[in-house]
Amino acid sequence: MSYLLTTFLTILVLISIVKILLYYYKCSKYKFVILEENPNLITTNYDQHVRRLNKFRTSNYKGITYSLVKKVVFIIILMIMSEFIYE
Repeated sequence: MSYLLTTFLTILVLISIVKILLYYYKCSKYKFVILEENPNLITTNYDQHVRRLNKFRTSNYKGITYSLVKKVVFIIILMIMSEFIYE
């Protein structure tokens, strides 16, 4: 009889542990989605920073906001600056 009770309690403990782990997995996945979808939130993960830059063209990495502009605009700005410097 005690063997049956021990087995039953072990099964209940294992089921509760699995439920707790699934809960924490869902919470961490939800936090990841929030951080992935909002480029204004600060991240310290470099890979996430790169994914945000590719997706939104802006990201807040370690408190510094990075923005990507089109290369054409960047080249035009460089040309204007070089003309201003050399005149």
